[in-house]
Amino acid sequence: MMISPASYIDTQKNKTYKELLRERNKLLSDINNFENGNIKKSNIIDPRPEVIYQWNLMYLGELCKLISKKYNKEYIMFDESQDE
Repeated sequence: MMISPASYIDTQKNKTYKELLRERNKLLSDINNFENGNIKKSNIIDPRPEVIYQWNLMYLGELCKLISKKYNKEYIMFDESQDE
């Protein structure tokens, strides 16, 4: 079962910038494997590879936002919460 993008981000939010980059790279690898047809063909995969691909794209979008915030906080010393 896939978790929502918000729940996925909750599992990632305490990671460092470098750890988030490793997570991004794993997602990108999975996405590239699907797009290049490098997935295991099986009728018993649940959810189907197409569904996993779509969820990975959503996770990647949310993860990139978190990476940007984390980069600003750790390297630029800019805390976006101060702008609110």
